[in-house]
Amino acid sequence: MREHFEKFNVSGKGLLPLSFSHMNEFAFYRERWALRRIFGYEFPSSAPAERGKAVESGLNMVLNGISVQEASEKMIAEFDANCLKITDPKVEDERANLVPLLELGASKFQEHAFQWNLIGYQKKVEVDIQGIPFIGYTDFQFEDKNSKEDFFIDLKTSKTNPLQMSTSHAMQQSIYNRATNARQMLWYLKTPTKTKAPEFTQLELSSYDHYMKICEHIVNVMGNYLKTVNSPDDIKNSLVPNPDNWIWKEETVLNARKEIWGY
Repeated sequence: MREHFEKFNVSGKGLLPLSFSHMNEFAFYRERWALRRIFGYEFPSSAPAERGKAVESGLNMVLNGISVQEASEKMIAEFDANCLKITDPKVEDERANLVPLLELGASKFQEHAFQWNLIGYQKKVEVDIQGIPFIGYTDFQFEDKNSKEDFFIDLKTSKTNPLQMSTSHAMQQSIYNRATNARQMLWYLKTPTKTKAPEFTQLELSSYDHYMKICEHIVNVMGNYLKTVNSPDDIKNSLVPNPDNWIWKEETVLNARKEIWGY
C-alpha cells in the first residue's frame, strides 16, 4: 500500500510520513486535504490556533521555572509576532484570553508539582499504522515521582468546555498511546467570557482500541483512494467540493478552491 502514497512525491516532498492533521483532514475535509497535500497550497494560521500555541509555550516556560509574569510577557510577544501576517478579526479577542488561560493552566500544573517531574516537551514520536509511517509531536511529558512511570498531557484551549472527548481528539490520543506505550491525558482550558472565568476540564480514555481502529480504517481508505488516482488531475476530477462547507469561510481556502475547481 505504501507505493500508492509515494507516487505523489514531488521534489522530495510527499505524503509521508503521515501526521494526525493530515490523516484527519483526508477523512473529514478531503477537498482541503487535496489543496494542501496534493496541490501544494499553504494557508495562514488563525487567531484561535495561535492562542493555543502561545498558551502552551507559556506553560512550558512556567514549568521550567520562569515566573508567570515573565512567561506572560514572552507569551504575548510570541503571539503578536505569529499574528503579524494574519488578518483574522479575532486577534485582539484572543490576545486578551492569553493571560487568564496561562494563569489557570499554571495553577493546575502547580497542584501536581509535588507528584510530577517534567521530563519532555514536544517530543517527536514515530509509529507505523497499517504499514504507513506516522510522525507526531506530543505536548508535555511527565514522570510520576512515586511510580517512576511516564505519561503525557496534551493541552487544548477551546471556546467550549467539553463533556466528553471528541472523536478527533480521541483518535490522536490513541495514536500517541501506541507510539509511546504510555498513558495519555487531555487538559482543556476554556477561554473566559464577560461573565465567567476560564474553566478547566481533564478527560482521559479508558480504552484506546476503538479509536485506533478508526485510525487504521482511515489509513486503509486513504491507500485505497490513492490506488485509484495517479496525478493531481485525477484527484481534481474525483472530488466535488461542497460550497456550503464551513472550510470555505477562509478567503485563501476559497480562492484556492476556485483556482482548482473553477467555482
